[in-house]
Amino acid sequence: MPDIGLFELLVIGILLFVVVGPERMPEFFSQVGRWMRTGRVWMRDFRSEITRETADITTPIQAARAHVEQQIDDVGRTAREFGSASDSARHAEDAVPADEPEQSGQNHIQSKAD
Repeated sequence: MPDIGLFELLVIGILLFVVVGPERMPEFFSQVGRWMRTGRVWMRDFRSEITRETADITTPIQAARAHVEQQIDDVGRTAREFGSASDSARHAEDAVPADEPEQSGQNHIQSKAD
């Protein structure tokens, strides 16, 4: 929106007063009001027409977007589950003492020797 200050408004008002004249000023502003109202109606109709015409395009796009977002959520959930399962397996490996398999191997060798 243009930045119009008080001085600019005064200049525009004086020019309108000189060009249009004081006796035709109410009629002029009435006409300007009708033009603005008509312009707003045209813009509202244009906007609603564009929305209606693009609905055929935007509805499938929004559905596809929702589907993709759902797939991304599913992949993220699966990745978190996989991460927690691998963490559990890692903790289970850490819980088993490392020298225990060696003892069982030695016991197995000793039992064969006996």
